[in-house]
Amino acid sequence: MPISDQNPGLLHKSLVQTIVENIINRILSGELQPGERLTEQMMCDVLEVSRSPLREAFRILENQGFLVNRARKGVFVPKLTRKEAIDIYTIRANLESLATFLAVKEKGIKLAQELRVIHEKMKKAATNEDTKEYWLYNVQFHETLISSCGNKLLIEMLERFDKQTMRYRVKILANPGRSEKSLKKHEELIRSIEKGDAASAEVIRKKAILDNMALVEKTFEDEEEEGQK
Repeated sequence: MPISDQNPGLLHKSLVQTIVENIINRILSGELQPGERLTEQMMCDVLEVSRSPLREAFRILENQGFLVNRARKGVFVPKLTRKEAIDIYTIRANLESLATFLAVKEKGIKLAQELRVIHEKMKKAATNEDTKEYWLYNVQFHETLISSCGNKLLIEMLERFDKQTMRYRVKILANPGRSEKSLKKHEELIRSIEKGDAASAEVIRKKAILDNMALVEKTFEDEEEEGQK
């Protein structure tokens, strides 16, 4: 749906945020590819907005790492190298496992109950081979977990890392048999939370993320080979 800044009831700040979210979604979906140059005129035409809110949205996206401004060349969707991806996953593993530990301490059995409900929906989606619905519940599962940690700064940091790795996490989950392995990891995590074992939950979550490292490396290897053809 096109964005319009002609609605007098739409605040400038809300419009800028809408543009930001729209461009992020286009990057995550692959509509905007790594290395692609975004001209102001092109994006104004696509989103049906004026240059002022678009420029502000560009600045926000640059600060968040979703766009890069190269002097005298323009604004680009940045390419993520294999080394950068591994670094991001390593940091995310440590931050998200910490958030898991804090969430268990903060909410305990209530958190386990909330995650169990989402987990059952994930199992149903997996049984129906509905990859899209499974992914959406998977995102909800981890958002619920992270948002329960009670540490606002940690939540904001993880939100950024999650968005930066989203495109590659979708690819990883699409690997054959990946949803089954994912469900087993979630089940193991929920059981540790039900026991109130924050330390165990922290270890389980960290290992689950780091176990994907080989697939992360393979994904980037395939992309680099594709780019050389």
